[in-house]
Amino acid sequence: MQDHNDTPRTGAEGDAATGHELHEGHDVHEPHDTQDAHGAHEPPRAAEELTATAYAVLGILSVNGEKLSAGEIKQRTAFALRFFYSAPAVSHIRRELRRLLALGLVQDSEVSLGGSRRAQVFRITPEGESALRQWVVEGGDDTVTIKDPVLLRVFLGRGTPLPKLLSLLDARLRRVDEDIRDVVWGHRRAAEMGLIPHEDRRHTLAVSEYTLRALYFEQGNLRQLRDTLAGFDDEAFQRDDRWSRDELTFRPADFAQEPEQDRDPEQDRNPEQDRNPEQGHR
Repeated sequence: MQDHNDTPRTGAEGDAATGHELHEGHDVHEPHDTQDAHGAHEPPRAAEELTATAYAVLGILSVNGEKLSAGEIKQRTAFALRFFYSAPAVSHIRRELRRLLALGLVQDSEVSLGGSRRAQVFRITPEGESALRQWVVEGGDDTVTIKDPVLLRVFLGRGTPLPKLLSLLDARLRRVDEDIRDVVWGHRRAAEMGLIPHEDRRHTLAVSEYTLRALYFEQGNLRQLRDTLAGFDDEAFQRDDRWSRDELTFRPADFAQEPEQDRDPEQDRNPEQDRNPEQGHR
């Protein structure tokens, strides 16, 4: 028997739960249950127009098979995706959920949070799983957008006081250090929960390890960039007395004649003496 507090709803029913008023004569969208000849669920044609963020939402719902609210989806994307895909705002996630709901790719239900508090949660449908798998295999030529305001400021830093640019890089380095600690913590927490050996988690773990390597690379790259900029300050270098500035003694090596102590005694042996040992005693 299904609890009435956890009744799946789709389409217009879900719109009502998200604050959209239903009018008389408004069509109620039933879940899509399109199957091919083999009984496999097929995604609706409209799924082809979904954004990458919509598929990210489906992926978050799929990875652990959870029922999640929009806020919980935001929380998971902020931790799991933020290093390689910008985490969307909750308002954006809600818009995508309404579209997914109308297409039958997710179902929603209400759960009690205690007392009179209730929350709307979502779970992925078989059609949603099919749409997600199809999107994964059909990709591969997507444009990667890179926007790094710190590097842009350094790039345009001519005429900017050097200490200001160095402070920007120091702040970025502190952020990267914190990100590395977050990812390492996440790995340890996943191991603690028994998620790392799980076969279904291998792909997410592989990307997480890739992310950690990328963060270590960025850390080293930023430090090298900082050292390069700091090297522009010749006056500071002249004041740097961590090493002695005494003149170095320079003795050029003369390789035309080998040093006496390095000569091999065998080189001075007379081959005739080896044939006639008594010759050397005459």
